[in-house]
Amino acid sequence: MTKNIDENEEDFEFVENTEDRAPEAAEMGGKLKKVKEELKACQTERSEYLDGWQRAKADYLNLKKEGEAGKSELAKWAKEGVLADLFVLADSFEMAFINKEAWEQAPENWRKGVEYIYNQLQNIFRDHGVEEIEPKVGDKFNHAEQEPIATIETDNKEEDDEIVEIIKKGYRLHGKIARPASVKVKHYQN
Repeated sequence: MTKNIDENEEDFEFVENTEDRAPEAAEMGGKLKKVKEELKACQTERSEYLDGWQRAKADYLNLKKEGEAGKSELAKWAKEGVLADLFVLADSFEMAFINKEAWEQAPENWRKGVEYIYNQLQNIFRDHGVEEIEPKVGDKFNHAEQEPIATIETDNKEEDDEIVEIIKKGYRLHGKIARPASVKVKHYQN
């Protein structure tokens, strides 16, 4: 490790007062003074390079973290298209379950198999951060989570924006609306 020049000045004092000494000592003192100045300049330059390298390394590590976070975020949203296609499949299952009479007439083993497949689909949704948006009949219409498919006129002002029927469930992916719920809504007419 290099010693700091200021700490060693007393070691070189005898050389600096060279006026009454031999010319060789004066020359040596001049060279030593020049070497000291060069060493100080090198130490300053080294500190600047070290600081710059440390900043560059920190910037690189931050950029690397941001890149990894960006990749993770991209992967999270890249599956949105595939999951949206699966929403249609979930709708088909639910339409099959709605008609209780027809459903009960199907063979029991077949029904259990279909229900098992539907449960697997629901598990896939849950594992990938999908949540259902299931409004209830009688709830107030929520523009952020639902889209009106049809409006039904009402004379009762209190029923304005009340949900009459749920056509399709909506879905959220990681808190963001992937598909709004489709509903029929009452609309107050003066």
